[in-house]
Amino acid sequence: MPTRDKEFHIIEIYGLYPFVKKCMTMMADEACCENADGEVATFDIDKAWKSKFTESELMTLRDEFNYVINCVIGKDKMWYYYYTWLIDAELFLEICLNSDGDRVAGLKQLPPYCTMCMYDDGVLKGFIEDTKLLDPDLKTGETKTFTTNQVAYSNYGFWGNNRNDVRGHLEPAIRPINQLRAIEDALTVYRITRAPEKRIFKIYTGKMPVNRVPEYMQELRAKYRKQLTIDPVTGMINSSNNVQAFVEDFWLSIDADGQGSTVENFKGSTEFNGQLDDVKMFREQVADALMIPSSRWQSAEGGGTPYVQGVESLTLEEASFQKLNKRLRHKFCDIIYQIFLVHLQVRGYDSKYLDKQIYKIDLIPATDFERMRDLSMAEKRGGVIGAFSQFLPNLNNVKPGAEEAPPLFSRQFFMEDILGMTSEQRLRNDKLIEEESSALLAAAEAAKEEGGESDDEGGDDLGF
Repeated sequence: MPTRDKEFHIIEIYGLYPFVKKCMTMMADEACCENADGEVATFDIDKAWKSKFTESELMTLRDEFNYVINCVIGKDKMWYYYYTWLIDAELFLEICLNSDGDRVAGLKQLPPYCTMCMYDDGVLKGFIEDTKLLDPDLKTGETKTFTTNQVAYSNYGFWGNNRNDVRGHLEPAIRPINQLRAIEDALTVYRITRAPEKRIFKIYTGKMPVNRVPEYMQELRAKYRKQLTIDPVTGMINSSNNVQAFVEDFWLSIDADGQGSTVENFKGSTEFNGQLDDVKMFREQVADALMIPSSRWQSAEGGGTPYVQGVESLTLEEASFQKLNKRLRHKFCDIIYQIFLVHLQVRGYDSKYLDKQIYKIDLIPATDFERMRDLSMAEKRGGVIGAFSQFLPNLNNVKPGAEEAPPLFSRQFFMEDILGMTSEQRLRNDKLIEEESSALLAAAEAAKEEGGESDDEGGDDLGF
């Protein structure tokens, strides 16, 4: 079984393969992107806990988070850490405090091939770094141990034989990568060996005796072939023995019957004769193993359907890719949670702020799939509301003797069963409508008492 440093060296080689590096870069670009405000991560309080925090507490916590992202982790390094985490399947970051010990000052990345986790009955107890694994030839080395608060750690989440045998995103692609490299090497060798143009000499021997033909052929080869020799004194290469080369002209006689020696060109193989389809097949297998949509990598190479953002044009393959990126982002964000909580701890924050479940931290993706989906659903719901509004109860169709047809749907049934809102969302929506309506009526009454125009007469004020 290969040692830990050899396993990671193999993984690094696969990560440097051009097509794999392109796919992994594509995943990192999709998961970690800087928005227009220069932010790479978002911070918020979970909805269940938000009511227990004041506005000043939220602002203070957000300032501490911005310090961790900008000064400790670094916005420019966030993409690199995520990319490295995808390749190595693990990320160890030693948390370094300032000289006073009252805030986190920076991070030191520990090599994953010489750093391991220490578990006790499946519970993480600490970390150990053995620098002898960096160079096995060294007889001396330094072994360091760390507590769980000294190192921020996150792994891909898949294991092999034990908890330190972490399998990452590249693991399913190893076999197709080897096959792709083998077929590319085979085609390269074939192209190099078959590419040079050759000459075919058809020598007319007439009625020459059979035993004389080979000797005659050797004489012609020696006559028309350029031979290079090395001067044993000077070491220089010369061709003084036979100066006539293939690049020179040949004069060959032909008898009256048209028979004689001929020289023909035989072109080298300049085509792969359809063998590029094998390369495309293995590249597709590598992309499938890495779960990269075909519209992404094929369109970049001049083939396939180009990738277009939008919920309506989203394929099932692209939707799975977006969901995968979301899961990987949340898994990677364990690193940010740990650094942020350690920073709050050394800053002296109360224990109520040190619960991971309170916070919602995420990287900013390049494609906000959930936001596009919500907007698309809101647009469709708006069309449904416009089409069904005449069938809902109102003052014109509920009073006795009304000329309009009676309502067909109750508002609660329409909102929950047709629009798909939960009871909690409906009650919250009703409460907000009541509050906003009261505020608008109060503003209108105040404007009327002051002699101004009410807001509803203008028709353009939306209450913002």
